[in-house]
Amino acid sequence: MNKPVTVTVRLTAEDAADLQARVERGEFASLDEGIAAELAELNYRRAAEIVGGADKLEALLDDLEAEYDRSDDVVEIRQSIEKSVAENDYEDAEVVFARLRQRYGEIRD
Repeated sequence: MNKPVTVTVRLTAEDAADLQARVERGEFASLDEGIAAELAELNYRRAAEIVGGADKLEALLDDLEAEYDRSDDVVEIRQSIEKSVAENDYEDAEVVFARLRQRYGEIRD
């Protein structure tokens, strides 16, 4: 598991105020959680783009859930993914796919 590191993030005044307002409304417990949540959303959108859209990503996740028909396991997996994203304990999907493409080549329809 990756240990948290301290980084400096420069935001526009508007973005910083928006994030702080969201913390104050209780949407996030802290600025750190807010930044982590936004990064998780960015990674979700990137994964959706890779598979051809959010509908396809959700369908893929639904298919996986149905295939294993063990919703407890799927819930645990999703929670594990969310925790990994929140803790920045993951490898970027683009890096993984690039490595797979290098190893196996492009998949053609």
